[in-house]
Amino acid sequence: MKSLKSMKKPVIITAVSALAISGALFSQSTYAAQVTKPIQAVYNNIKIIYNGTEVPADAKTEPFLLDGVTYIPLKLAGTALDKKVTWDGTNKRVVIADNGVPIDQSTVTALNNQISTLTQELNTAKAANTTKDATIAQLQKDNQTLKDEASKNSSSSLKDLQKQLNKDYSDSYNTNSDITLDGNKSDIDVTIEMTKSRWDDLSDSRKESYLEDIVKDILKEYKDADIDGTVKNSSNRDKLATFSTNSRGDVTIKKIASSLDTSTIQRNLYDRYGTYNGVGFDFTVRGDSSEAIVEVYVNSDDWNKLSSNQKNNLTDGVSDYLKDRQSVSKVVGYVRNKGNSSQIITF
Repeated sequence: MKSLKSMKKPVIITAVSALAISGALFSQSTYAAQVTKPIQAVYNNIKIIYNGTEVPADAKTEPFLLDGVTYIPLKLAGTALDKKVTWDGTNKRVVIADNGVPIDQSTVTALNNQISTLTQELNTAKAANTTKDATIAQLQKDNQTLKDEASKNSSSSLKDLQKQLNKDYSDSYNTNSDITLDGNKSDIDVTIEMTKSRWDDLSDSRKESYLEDIVKDILKEYKDADIDGTVKNSSNRDKLATFSTNSRGDVTIKKIASSLDTSTIQRNLYDRYGTYNGVGFDFTVRGDSSEAIVEVYVNSDDWNKLSSNQKNNLTDGVSDYLKDRQSVSKVVGYVRNKGNSSQIITF
């Protein structure tokens, strides 16, 4: 005899019409008092696959077809979806619930107590943090007060040292200078004022010696100080030079570029080279004593008439005049065509 699962023909089944989808979940005795009617169901070895895995079924829970509709027992569906399915016979209800673990009241109470304790600890920590911030603010205020007092004391000491330096070096090296100290014991700015002529009268070596004498006296009082300074023209307070020092008191002087009287320089160049070996030249000059740019204008045909030696004598003469007579450190020169200002050579 063939088994029930292998049968393909319809089978007559008597079941409660309201619970036809439940299959064999409930016993027949449950339905004894209910209205019954015959139905024609087909068992065709139907498989239930949930997330790629087959849900096991037996003869009591096997799905079946009825009038083209597939019916699945609730118990089988609950197994697939991890739900708990029960029958409430008294109230004739199918009850479906999650398979969760219930939490008893003692656990809930313990968790609430823990939350309360953590809340108290958080409030205590906030209060402690507020106290800490207030303490930090007070310490910062006290520290600033100490710094201000130290700065006042340092300023007072610097003024005393400044007074002594002016006494020792005001007439030294025939400078007739005035010395000012600013800053604090770790960072001191020195300003020395004298006339430009007195500064220029000092040779480079005497300028260096004069400044180093002053710096070394400062380092005797403040051995760890960083010292920088400026030499100014006492007539108009223009900078004449700046200087920096190292820990040994050695001085490095940096000259300050001065402006050039370009109109006078251009006129003098024209007087010297306006007509040179029968060729006419014009000149423009711009820049300062650190770098001057000079442009020499000439007709290109006339320029080509000059020999290489004549060309070199002209450009060398212009550069030497600016360097020797105008104290320009660097000269950048261009020879240009008068017609279109195109560049012919640089020098």
